[in-house]
Amino acid sequence: MAFSLANIFGNLNKTTGKLAGGSVLGIDIGGASVKVVEVEETPKTIMLRTYGELQLGPYDGKPLGEVVALAEDKKVEAVSDVMREAGVAGRQGSLAIPLSSSFLTVVPVNVGPQTDIASMIPLEARKYVPLPLTDVSLDWTELPPIGTKQTSVSEILLAAIENEALTQHRVLLGSIGMTGEATEIEAFGLIRSVWRQQDTTVAIIDFGARSSKLYIVRNGILERTHRVASGGREITRRVAESLRIGFEEAENQKRAYERGTASGEMIFQVMANVLEGPLIEFGKLIGQYEARLGAQIKRVVIAGGVSASPYALEYVKDRFARPVELSDPFSKVAYPAFMEDVLKQIGPSFGVALGAALRRFQ
Repeated sequence: MAFSLANIFGNLNKTTGKLAGGSVLGIDIGGASVKVVEVEETPKTIMLRTYGELQLGPYDGKPLGEVVALAEDKKVEAVSDVMREAGVAGRQGSLAIPLSSSFLTVVPVNVGPQTDIASMIPLEARKYVPLPLTDVSLDWTELPPIGTKQTSVSEILLAAIENEALTQHRVLLGSIGMTGEATEIEAFGLIRSVWRQQDTTVAIIDFGARSSKLYIVRNGILERTHRVASGGREITRRVAESLRIGFEEAENQKRAYERGTASGEMIFQVMANVLEGPLIEFGKLIGQYEARLGAQIKRVVIAGGVSASPYALEYVKDRFARPVELSDPFSKVAYPAFMEDVLKQIGPSFGVALGAALRRFQ
């Protein structure tokens, strides 16, 4: 099963060359939903063929929006269902592995002129990876220096994926008849869907159902990552408690409410309370990075299902006091004009799946 950071980094900021041909599928199995995006080659561009999303809660007897850990047979059933309902035709593509089954961190390493960094990786990995190294597959890449200060410390982006998760995903891919078996950590698919060729630095904030993540990317390379265990599921839980309604009804109200009503103001305040902690942490990390870089990050982009909720973008802008934009992953592909409004609305939720599909074309 493919797992290579070097290939990802080498491709992010290149223009698309010769396409692989045919249609390609990207699959994102999140904590609360599964998403698929299928794109295909045309003579001049990459065209969106279809997309789909299914909530996973009902497959585990839980309400819509609930975070679940499905048994393998139920996971296969959910992926098969969304592919069928979306009318997916192809069986080649990539599957994104969630951060909950993987590990990403930046490791400082003291180096000299003759240092063999590769030989140091297993030793350094034991200090950071919270599992025995026999239970994970490791990959790494050396990051370019930040700023102009000379130092003997190099930074390594270290990635690990649980071997059990790789095996489970291989079985899932075989069960749905997919070929190629390309696999990557979800962060890289999201980066691919957000990154623009003219970008220099981008901060991506991904508000997922289970957690909120920050990725700082420079010249197409992931240089900082941070995760906070607070996301959309917690917002829904608190809304349900405050309004004394069921979880599923709270999930629906969270996705479509208006401020100016008592319930609307309450939902907004709950969202603000849940997101405040992650945003404080992310703001500090962004500030520290900018101080070391000696320049401001050019773009801040929010993604994930929570970011598409009413007033989320407005709230993040106010907290950061800087321009912030909503991710628009479908801008990377061509599609009929009449679909634009819908795709912009749902786009923040589909960044990982769309990015996984685009991997084959780079």
